[in-house]
Amino acid sequence: MSEKILFVDDETSVLEGFQRLLHSSFDIQTATSGGEGLQTMDRDGPFAVVISDMQMPGMNGAEFLARVRQRAPSTVRMLLTGHADLHTAIDAVNRGQILHFLTKPCPKSVLVAAIHSGLDQYRTGIEEKKLSSLARAMQRTQIDWSAAAPAEWEKFRSPVGLPGPVEAKAFLEPLIGKDEQIHTVLLRMPVLDTVEQRYGQSATAGYISTVAGFFQNTLSVDDRIFHWHRDVLLAVLRRYISPASVRLEMERIIADSRGYIIEVQGKPTMVACLITFDLLSAAQFSGFPEWLAAFEARCEGRSTVAAGAP
Repeated sequence: MSEKILFVDDETSVLEGFQRLLHSSFDIQTATSGGEGLQTMDRDGPFAVVISDMQMPGMNGAEFLARVRQRAPSTVRMLLTGHADLHTAIDAVNRGQILHFLTKPCPKSVLVAAIHSGLDQYRTGIEEKKLSSLARAMQRTQIDWSAAAPAEWEKFRSPVGLPGPVEAKAFLEPLIGKDEQIHTVLLRMPVLDTVEQRYGQSATAGYISTVAGFFQNTLSVDDRIFHWHRDVLLAVLRRYISPASVRLEMERIIADSRGYIIEVQGKPTMVACLITFDLLSAAQFSGFPEWLAAFEARCEGRSTVAAGAP
């Protein structure tokens, strides 16, 4: 039980219940407010998983998990609430990038399964960061986006035939910093690893194609979709509205994507949808290299200036 789990809830009886239920299986710590939760993270972290109640005085769960994301991007975040509604879910997912949205009362089996899922994601993320750091150290100490040799992001090729980073660069270079109507949207598919683990690579390709097809059919005909990383799509939108309005449009579209049907061993299978996004407006950047650095930082979960945020 080396990885620690933090529960945050303003009701001490609820926290005591979690301790009784889970102390034999997990290393549990608790806090009674968002502020106390952040202090606990600073004092006793790192935490692999943070599970927060939504309705708390002072700082609600969505705001708390957004701050957790800024302080500890690797920590897996979950929301537990007795007041489930669509606006709450959208706010929490997009601000805190939560993995699970759980409702009270939550059965022990569901809660335990969610924690195990979060621990798996946390461990995978830590290992990927170690490998990425080692690879960067072995290859070069400083990235030169304009170097003649292809950068790592340029080497990715979509397994489903979508245009990739090279095509995105060619499309965006003339527009970034010049066209105020261009908005770029990072679309993450956080359940992609789970789909592959459960159903295999063929189903994973089908899931990516289905998600991309949903956005291609939902967005305007002039919008473009690129496959940037394995679990990241890039949408390029032209809109004569503010970034805040673009963000609302994306929230509405994603709220409509509740599930997808993919083929698994010849049978149609419903797979739950969880898409999260970040918005970067092209006018906020001086050129493509600056945009690229910000976009890659968002892909890796690092804190950056919220270009294009309302």
